[in-house]
Amino acid sequence: MSLHVPRKVNGLLEGEYTSRHKGRSMDFDDLREYIRGDDVKDVDWKASARSGSILLKRYVAVRKHNVLVVVDTGRSMSARAAGGGDKRDVAVMAAGVLGSIAVQHGDLVGMLAGDAAGVVRAPQRESDAHLEQILRCIHSRIDGAGAPSDVVGLLEAVRRSIARRMTLLIVTDDAPLTAAHRAILRRLRVQHEILWLTINDTVLVDPALAAADLVDVAGGRLPAALRDDPQLCGEYAAGVRDAADRRAVTMRELGIVAEDIGAEADVIPSVLRLLERTRHAV
Repeated sequence: MSLHVPRKVNGLLEGEYTSRHKGRSMDFDDLREYIRGDDVKDVDWKASARSGSILLKRYVAVRKHNVLVVVDTGRSMSARAAGGGDKRDVAVMAAGVLGSIAVQHGDLVGMLAGDAAGVVRAPQRESDAHLEQILRCIHSRIDGAGAPSDVVGLLEAVRRSIARRMTLLIVTDDAPLTAAHRAILRRLRVQHEILWLTINDTVLVDPALAAADLVDVAGGRLPAALRDDPQLCGEYAAGVRDAADRRAVTMRELGIVAEDIGAEADVIPSVLRLLERTRHAV
C-alpha cells in the first residue's frame, strides 16, 4: 500500500508522487526541441539524429508526501479501548502503521501531539529511527495523570504552524464533535488531506465487565450495580450508537475519510481501508 493524494499539486515542494512540474527522475515523459540555455545533458542524441533537430528528454518530477501524525494525548487516551486493550497502545500502533508505510516509500513523517497542557512536535524526516522516536514520544505523553484532551487546540496548532500541504492522520477518542471541531476541520480540509481514526471507549455493558467496578480516568467510580439496570443499559447503548452516527455524518459532510477502531487488531485493516478510500476519493 502507498499514500495517495487525489488533488494534483501546484507547488514544486508539495507532496505528490507525480507532479505537473517537469524535472529529473527515472520516469520518462516526452521529447521537446532544444531551447538556448537548456542543459545539454538532457539531449537525446539518437532521437535528434533521426529527426534532424536537437531534442531534449523530459521527465516527470517525483515529489515526496509530507505526512503529519496528529495525536490527542489527553488523559482519556489512557483509558480502556472497546477491544479491551489501552487506547494508548492502539494510538501508537495506528501512528506506526501509517508512518511505516510512508517511510517505506521515502515519504517525510512528522508529528504534532498534545492536550490542554500544550503540544509537542517532531520534524518531517524519512527514517525508521525517526519514526521510532515519534512513537516513543506518543507513548510517554499519554498518561492517566496528565492533562485533559483539547482536540480543538491541537488542530488549531496544526493550522497555525503547518504552511505546507500535508496528509494528516488524526488519532483521538470518541468524544463528541462540537461546532468548534467542525469549524477548524473545514479550514484544515481546504489545505490538507485528512485521515481520521477514532478509538472507541470500552463498552460499559460488556458482559466481561459485569462484576467489575470501573474507574473513570476523569475521576469517580462506575459501580457494577448501575450496569445491572436494563433501562440504563438500553439508554447507554442508544447514546453510543447515536454519537457514532453523528460523527460519521459530520465526517461525510466535511469530506474526511474516517474509521472507528477499538483494538490493536483493528488498526491495520482500518488504515488500509482509509488509504483505499482516499485513493478512490474525488
